Amino acid sequence: MKLGYWNQAANHFNVLRELTTEEISRHEQYTPICAEARNRLMLFRLLDRNYGIWRSYLDELLDSRFKETNDISEELNRLILTYLTLAYTIQEHFEVSFKKRFRKDQRELDKHARFMEKLCSVCWPFAFILDFRGYVQHRGLAVGRCDRKVGDSSVIIEVVANAEQLLEGRCGRHDWERSKLDANRGEIDLIQVLKGFHIQMLQSYASFVVKVFFPELKPAAEFYSTLTEETKRADSKATMVFYKGTPAWKPAEGGAESITLNLVFPPNDLYRELGIRLDGQPPK
Repeated sequence: MKLGYWNQAANHFNVLRELTTEEISRHEQYTPICAEARNRLMLFRLLDRNYGIWRSYLDELLDSRFKETNDISEELNRLILTYLTLAYTIQEHFEVSFKKRFRKDQRELDKHARFMEKLCSVCWPFAFILDFRGYVQHRGLAVGRCDRKVGDSSVIIEVVANAEQLLEGRCGRHDWERSKLDANRGEIDLIQVLKGFHIQMLQSYASFVVKVFFPELKPAAEFYSTLTEETKRADSKATMVFYKGTPAWKPAEGGAESITLNLVFPPNDLYRELGIRLDGQPPK
């Protein structure tokens, strides 16, 4: 097996060198780990796509040429509900997985609860959205008010929930336990709080999940990153690949030749390809 690169834009392949026995062994070791992580962490990638759809609709609203085909408030509520439902699914999925894995180790079980408590204490948008999800599912619609104002040189949109109205829908004393919501919050900017929550989901919460369930990903990411850097020095726009076997050349019509390559596409940037952003730090 050889290390090489592929520049898709230029349709150019090149082999750099033979992979060492140790490199091949590590690749074989990390392949099933990366495959399992890709499947389990797919939920974060789906959440990011849902957030992207939400942001795309907001961008449409910010375009002065926007033509309303659906009721704006209805569409905003639909997109928020879709996002919140998946966010809740992710937390339930890994909380249950955590309990199954560490059901005999209370200290490990407590780590998840402490992590969530700490994250809520340092990031109010995260705490609020966790509480808000329950309100939207059981009490009422997410959007209390939405306005779109088109001026001569700008477009302004507001998507807000009113704290006093949210508290009126309280059914139990634990409804707003994480965020400690009170009426003095007034109107809450849902665009900003959802952005803050999403960042924490893909950075802090995802980092916690990776650390607990996939500790082997760190050395795997470093291994593939080193090989990627080696190929980038040869072609900064190319993708790092592995070549298996020997290229097979065949004559084609008009005197041309075709080549058959057996390529393996290992991760180039493992965390990014898994949909995980480690540029933020989880709470300590």
